[in-house]
Amino acid sequence: MTTKHAAIDSDAGEIVGVSQALAGILEQVRAVATTGATVLIFGETGVGKELIARRIHDESRRCRGPMITVNCASIPRDLFESEFFGHVRGAFTGATRDRVGRIEAADGGTLFLDEVGEIPVELQGKLLRTLQHLSFERVGEDRTRQADVRFIAATNRNLPQETSAGRFRLDLYYRLSVFPIEVPPLRARSEDITTLAHHILSQLAARSGRAERGLSAAQVRHLHAYEWPGNVRELKNVLERAFILSGDGPLRLDLGLPASALSSAGRASTIPERLPMPAQGFFTASEFEQLERQNLIGVLEAAHWKISGQGGAASLLGLKPSTLSSRLKVLNIQQPEPASLYSRLGGHKAIATFAHDIFGRVLADPLLSRFWAHRSTIGILREEQLFIAYLSSVSGGPAKYPGRDMKSAHRGLGISPADWEAFRGHLRATLESLAVAPRERQEITDFAQGLRSEIVSDA
Repeated sequence: MTTKHAAIDSDAGEIVGVSQALAGILEQVRAVATTGATVLIFGETGVGKELIARRIHDESRRCRGPMITVNCASIPRDLFESEFFGHVRGAFTGATRDRVGRIEAADGGTLFLDEVGEIPVELQGKLLRTLQHLSFERVGEDRTRQADVRFIAATNRNLPQETSAGRFRLDLYYRLSVFPIEVPPLRARSEDITTLAHHILSQLAARSGRAERGLSAAQVRHLHAYEWPGNVRELKNVLERAFILSGDGPLRLDLGLPASALSSAGRASTIPERLPMPAQGFFTASEFEQLERQNLIGVLEAAHWKISGQGGAASLLGLKPSTLSSRLKVLNIQQPEPASLYSRLGGHKAIATFAHDIFGRVLADPLLSRFWAHRSTIGILREEQLFIAYLSSVSGGPAKYPGRDMKSAHRGLGISPADWEAFRGHLRATLESLAVAPRERQEITDFAQGLRSEIVSDA
């Protein structure tokens, strides 16, 4: 069954996609829609947060009422109260008539606060009062009014960090995040890219009255090789640009994609497979050996552990089989047992994809990202490489783990039970997104749970 996901047009209200990550989001939407809980949707720009808000409204008991959207970033400070609460005639210069505010306009329905993190901190208390009591006064009026409104907010900011920096009220954050929903970036749910692309092209053809355009295998690889920093919105813009510039001929994807995307073709999944970064601008002997190990393991797995002959690892490397065998012996690289978790998951590439997916989710988490707040980009990349090597080693792979003891390294970080529960949620999302089989999923979950008592501080 096809699950829908991702913003196509702001007015289309469509959600299109096939990923397990999206299916999980829609399950959350269904669970919260029929309640009155305030929802906080967070995610990068362009992932479709407003569409998720619209789906919650449409599946709620308020669906016959209005859904009013407020772009908080576009409201001038001096008009904030008037915009939200309304005003009466004569309340200030230019107030020539009574005006209904957004809260009152949403009575009986839903008020969607887009980019809520942009509200100036000195004005956040006014919004908090309305959230708590569902009451307000128009500017220039003493009468207190009531509003039966369900609030949904969205942001691309890390609100816990904003609260720590004094830019967002902690009490308002807690009031908004009764039910948080994270919409992952497009790069974290690559299964949706092709489905979305076909859907967008179909819509473009229908609107223009032109014939539908398909995507070649090479074009699909280009789409998957790019990381889509602008997410679904950028995908839509790229395809529309290519569709327009291609005229009546075949789709010229190169006319829409940025040069960086075209140069990255053939390096899909570059992030999980990227080379470790040298800490001082050069590799030490140990780092260079680790790089060689990783390269040899990669080619052996590509050759299904066949060393000599056509298609063998030695042939792929341009080496003599005896030379390759000698290096494997020196580095003590042996084929992993077929029954190992490493082999059952699919080897190094699968482990690296798994590690990158969960690493990215944790880095994007408003709560957990504080552990990396002061790390450089190179430092974070090195941590990711250590994590990949660690997972490969403990799952029975041939990789040698060169880092520090993971348990002792995490004991002093102050990991709280709330942090652990957030991590468990991301672990579940990664396992679902990558469609890990039930047996392996349980083994990974059990292994992670076995670490809890040694790295989590319950004090």
